Amino acid sequence: MKRKALHIFLLFCTVFAYGQVTLAISEVKDAKVNQRFNLTVLLEIAGENMQQETPLRMPDLSKFEILGSASEQNTVVLDAKKGDIINQMVYQLSLSPKQIGKLKFGSVLVTVNGKIYKTEPFEINVRDNEKKSSVAGNSATNDVYLTIDIQDKEVYKNEPTVAVVRAHSRNYDNFRKIGKLRLPHQYNARIKPIHFAKSEIESSEGMASQVLCAFMIFPTESGIVELKPVSANFASPKRDNQISSNRVALNVKKLPSGMPEDFKNAVGNFDINVANKNAAEAPELEKPVNISLKISGVGNFGTLHLPKIVNSENYISFPPKITSKTSPQNDQLSGDIIADYVVIPKKTGAISVDFENFSFFDPSAKKYVDLGAKSVLLNVKTHEQIVDSKSTLEKVNDYTNTVLETVNTPVLQTHNLKIKDKNKINWKIVAGNLALMAALFSIFLVVKKRIKKGKEKPVEVKKPIVTIAETEALLRAKMNHQFEDHTEYLKKVVEEKDFEKFFSTYDELKDDVKKSFQTSTESEFRKYLEDHKGRILADQYRALSEQIQIEKYAPYHSEDQIEELLKRIISIYTEIRK
Repeated sequence: MKRKALHIFLLFCTVFAYGQVTLAISEVKDAKVNQRFNLTVLLEIAGENMQQETPLRMPDLSKFEILGSASEQNTVVLDAKKGDIINQMVYQLSLSPKQIGKLKFGSVLVTVNGKIYKTEPFEINVRDNEKKSSVAGNSATNDVYLTIDIQDKEVYKNEPTVAVVRAHSRNYDNFRKIGKLRLPHQYNARIKPIHFAKSEIESSEGMASQVLCAFMIFPTESGIVELKPVSANFASPKRDNQISSNRVALNVKKLPSGMPEDFKNAVGNFDINVANKNAAEAPELEKPVNISLKISGVGNFGTLHLPKIVNSENYISFPPKITSKTSPQNDQLSGDIIADYVVIPKKTGAISVDFENFSFFDPSAKKYVDLGAKSVLLNVKTHEQIVDSKSTLEKVNDYTNTVLETVNTPVLQTHNLKIKDKNKINWKIVAGNLALMAALFSIFLVVKKRIKKGKEKPVEVKKPIVTIAETEALLRAKMNHQFEDHTEYLKKVVEEKDFEKFFSTYDELKDDVKKSFQTSTESEFRKYLEDHKGRILADQYRALSEQIQIEKYAPYHSEDQIEELLKRIISIYTEIRK
């Protein structure tokens, strides 16, 4: 480390030192127009009480094209003689002069402990580019490299900033050889891609560039955070198959004082809302209630700590199911994150389901915002109290709906016949129910009469089916008809979100399929599948059965998961019926 630092110091021509701060820059005397050169700045700060208050401030660079910038090295060493801690930072600029002649490079400034330190300005003699007789023989012409440009290098902890990855080359053909970008992974920053769409190739005075991707950086610690390089594959036999970008340093500021006690790490602009997803139904004792907590806005959703539900003897809560829907918009990560809780009340009466306080830091206003604690009030009743509170007509409606829903008619769309609860009597619905009951009674009498007459008539002896092929064809036709009825009904109950009916209907489908293959137990059916349908299909059926058991007894059912389960059921049972 000491030899490396000594080597860097020998390259510097101008050194300005004051007390415990050393600021130096490498001097460039000769350069060529539109040709890249590197400029290195060294900053050393010795002592624990010395605080860097501003990042390095560069002079006017309007006469140069900035191809990239990065902190190549940021280390802390111990001076053995004085016993001081020395913080070293090596900062590099990749520049290209835009015009020939003498160009003045001004002073680099930095503020440490309220005092400004600077380097001495110097001149760069820029010459014209020498023309080459063969473009193909010029290795610099075919060169390609990556750079990372960061929109805002000075941010707060957990505040996002946008980085853009560019490729630079003088040969347009090099851009199509770049592929498979790899973004960095590190413990002190979270990376979220924005896009990997290549832009149009831009050209400026002989140097071309193209945007390859953009991503967001969420620094998770304060201080100087150095971002690792972005790498990519480059298809060329004359060089390594991988190219890397420069390193980039962020100046991550600490959050200001005045932090609320309940503040965790939310940085951005948020809003919070809690609600009872079963608000239309009266909460019942010892029955689950779905409580939803939703945080929406812009900020660090990936590292955000959600407020937890407060434990209470009045209810039992289960770990929530987290759903996040975010997208990058206007250089921010916007969207919402939802936590669905299952709460079981343990006492009757009015109980409050409380959540922890939630506060966040707004970097645009540079202040903390406390949204306070959110809660949901539940008026819990027993099953008898809920039944007694209903009117006579509502009880009749509940009974009628129960009968219509439990009748095993998978093709009949009974949901159109459900009677909705009303505060006043709807005589049209009452008349419709009476007419329906009369029609069902009439159908019952007619069917009974026909059965009685059928018993009196001589039974016609049908020709028996003697061949195995005819028997299999008959069983297959019957099984296909039952399978279509069950699948249509399964789709209908999924649309109605009647998940309990979904699992009971699946059990009926499974029993019918078992009977069609003349198997009674689960082990016999699996053995039949393995012997006649193959081991792969038997394993798929076994995995499906395990997943259904898990979903059946889960405290909360997701509509997306049930729809995915339905697709697997149709796919696997279609293969079984072949």
